[in-house]
Amino acid sequence: MAAIDEIAPDIFRVNVMTDPELDFSTSFFLIRDEAPTLVETGFRRVFDETHRAVSQLIDPATLRYVVVPHFEGDESGALNLFLQRAPHARPVCSPVGTAVNADLADRDPLVVDDDSELDLGTRRLRFLITPYVHTWESMLPWDPTTRTVFCSDVFIGPDSGHATTDADQSDYMIEMYRSVGIFPSRAHLDHALDKIEAVRPRTLACHHGSVKTARISAYLQALRATDVTGVTEWNPMTEAPDARHDH
Repeated sequence: MAAIDEIAPDIFRVNVMTDPELDFSTSFFLIRDEAPTLVETGFRRVFDETHRAVSQLIDPATLRYVVVPHFEGDESGALNLFLQRAPHARPVCSPVGTAVNADLADRDPLVVDDDSELDLGTRRLRFLITPYVHTWESMLPWDPTTRTVFCSDVFIGPDSGHATTDADQSDYMIEMYRSVGIFPSRAHLDHALDKIEAVRPRTLACHHGSVKTARISAYLQALRATDVTGVTEWNPMTEAPDARHDH
């Protein structure tokens, strides 16, 4: 069953444990406002479960935006299923994401860039365009009111059954990235970190693992100081870094 937790006022994490043995989970986020918005959708295969979770918070038919940080099964696999249940919802994508992946959405996407702002009612949603972090069309939405950055596959961590953590899990993060090699370019990663740091995040709403509510500078510094770019051989079903479970 999907877990639901409020990580900031009217911002909810919907979480599914992807692999309990690896302590690896996948989350997406609902912003409850006059224009209800999903950031990511989770996998298509667990849509019934996650749709029921969203139904506990809002009527899913009232969704207005479904933000796609990048096109990948865990980020956008259920996109069209949510669109089918929400007649007025619109996908939101980066310029590159729209140009190369628009055909993956059943409804024309809204294109956003660094200067864009979505009016959700009491909140505004803005965007950091971060190419090649970790795919070429990547972007990271953020909420200026709570200074929450929805950081997609940046700042991956363990879950351990905790929706949020104030612990420093950067060692896990670095070991995971060294194993997986999802960042192809040091320059692009640094560019993204500069953008994230500039908005002074208070919360890192991670797509995988617990949401980070403290020690933000430690995570930024760990990624700046360590070579985590490149591609390595890794089998996610048999290998994983040791998780730090202190919370």
